[in-house]
Amino acid sequence: MIRGLTMIAVGGAVVSALCFGVAASRGPTSFSFADIEWADSAPRGPQISRTLAWEGGPDLTINLPASIIIRQGPKAGITVSGSERMVNHIVLNGTTLDTDENTPNHHYRLRDAKVTLTITAPALTKLTLNGFGSVDWQGYDQKTLDLIINGAARVKTHGRAKNVTLSIDGAASVNMADMDITNLDLSMDGAGSVKAGPTGRAKISIDGAGSVKLTKVPQSFSKEIDGIGSVSLPQGAPEPPTPPKPPQPSDKSDQNEEDLSF
Repeated sequence: MIRGLTMIAVGGAVVSALCFGVAASRGPTSFSFADIEWADSAPRGPQISRTLAWEGGPDLTINLPASIIIRQGPKAGITVSGSERMVNHIVLNGTTLDTDENTPNHHYRLRDAKVTLTITAPALTKLTLNGFGSVDWQGYDQKTLDLIINGAARVKTHGRAKNVTLSIDGAASVNMADMDITNLDLSMDGAGSVKAGPTGRAKISIDGAGSVKLTKVPQSFSKEIDGIGSVSLPQGAPEPPTPPKPPQPSDKSDQNEEDLSF
């Protein structure tokens, strides 16, 4: 046994030496922990707010791990609040919110930075979130809502929409229980979670370990699950009928084709 322990100790020493050798050969990395704003630390430096010029169109993409508040209102606007050294690097390129190319350590510093986006959107109906962060969408009142999430964002919506299309790729958490929805088309790839209450049609597709909780019973319901995902209805509610599949067009060309073989 002593011999075995000795061999393990020697092997560990050899592996450690190899690791240090590889690290030394690669040279120093340009990563500074002093540049990171940790989420559990107090804000450092002056705090400021900036207003970004935005026309308020129907489409917006956010590539920032920020705390986002969206309100529907008549006058479009985007206000960025937080640490001065972070806020000054946030830009709006067309319909995409991101950091400029001069941001040191780019997303490493932004990952835990305290940045708040306050958005007034008169006509926003399509939102794409890339990364993580939180969204509180207040007073939504449009016919359609198209929400695309790539990452692990947390989203809560309030208001109403007739048709909602929700696409999740990652581990996002979406709570639409406080929203009046008629039809929901949900596609989830990953391990996200969704809570919503469509009353008309619910079409749900899950690839992975996602979970969906319906707070109301829709008139028609269809689900497709590949993996260990789950869909639940209100307790005691029977599963609504699945809408019939549209008939497949038959190929009558072969039947009407005249046999010209000799």
